[in-house]
Amino acid sequence: VTGAVGQGKSNLLAVMIHSLCQRYSPDELCLYLLDFKEGVTLRPFFDEKTGEYLPHAQVIGLEADREFGLNVFRHLHSIYKNRMRTFKQANVQSLRQYRAQHPDTSMPRILVVIDEFQMLFAEQDQIADEIADLLMKGVRLFRACGIHIVLASQTIGGNLSLMGSAGEGLFAQIPVRVALKNSLAESHATLGVKN
Repeated sequence: VTGAVGQGKSNLLAVMIHSLCQRYSPDELCLYLLDFKEGVTLRPFFDEKTGEYLPHAQVIGLEADREFGLNVFRHLHSIYKNRMRTFKQANVQSLRQYRAQHPDTSMPRILVVIDEFQMLFAEQDQIADEIADLLMKGVRLFRACGIHIVLASQTIGGNLSLMGSAGEGLFAQIPVRVALKNSLAESHATLGVKN
């Protein structure tokens, strides 16, 4: 999801999160919410006075830093590996098949929502390279085991970590893209020039 400031990106994310939480219980859906824009978008899901948060939220990273984001992706990869081992033992290939065979076992879908995800690549260093690698592997592999990723940003143009060969691989794996009002260059970067 991309869009210029004030074009509804934060509202779209909030509606998406509220709608999913209304439809699915915390046993069915876990949220990993990372906000790299000073927590502005995802702060409503956490009450600082009481310390309470949305019951679906497994992780809330308000004002998250790049190292935290990297550790979240490492953790998600370990969940992926554990789930795939479980699927192999059960002789299934996906979360849907596993749930059909084991209806009494709780294995919730995981939705990772990252606002201003381009901040993960703010510096060209080893952290950015590792995050790009884990993110690209994640969008390619995670769906089968019930882990889904929503990336949101005001801008993705000019990001070398995403626009190089790794970026082509990343965006080739993301078929659903939403471009809210933005510049022509940003819309092309989101949707593809020939789209």
